[in-house]
Amino acid sequence: MTQNKLQTAFDMIKSYVEQLEQQLQEKDQQLKESQKQFETLAAEKNDAAEKLAKMEKDMAELSSVYEELQKKQESRIDFQEVFRLYIILTEQVLDGSAHIKILSLLHGAKEYLTKDELAKASGIRPAATLRAIFDLRNNGLVEYDDETERVKLVRRLFE
Repeated sequence: MTQNKLQTAFDMIKSYVEQLEQQLQEKDQQLKESQKQFETLAAEKNDAAEKLAKMEKDMAELSSVYEELQKKQESRIDFQEVFRLYIILTEQVLDGSAHIKILSLLHGAKEYLTKDELAKASGIRPAATLRAIFDLRNNGLVEYDDETERVKLVRRLFE
């Protein structure tokens, strides 16, 4: 009888230890999943920080181009217009780096550029180029013909 009680107690302890080991494995799995999520979020944060730094660099570049053009030209560019462009690119259009490249290319000698020409000249993927064109069109900066895929600058900022 005593041996049965000891065996029962031993079995209960063994069962309890197995439950604890199972719970430990579950917690370990949850910890691994949480670490993966953390790594993913950290990578996304780093990507966002890199994009922000690139955007700031592009905006600084745009500012220097603006200053150079202002010195070379007699006609003055309205500072409020450049400020509005800055606001549109940074606040309304989420990632302005592609948008700045497209606007710069459209300030060239040609009146129209096709979507493919803009993608090749800017080095931006065609899908991202099209998204940037639509963002610029929705903010009134360019005109886009869906049939011919030609993009035209609505108003030149730098004459």
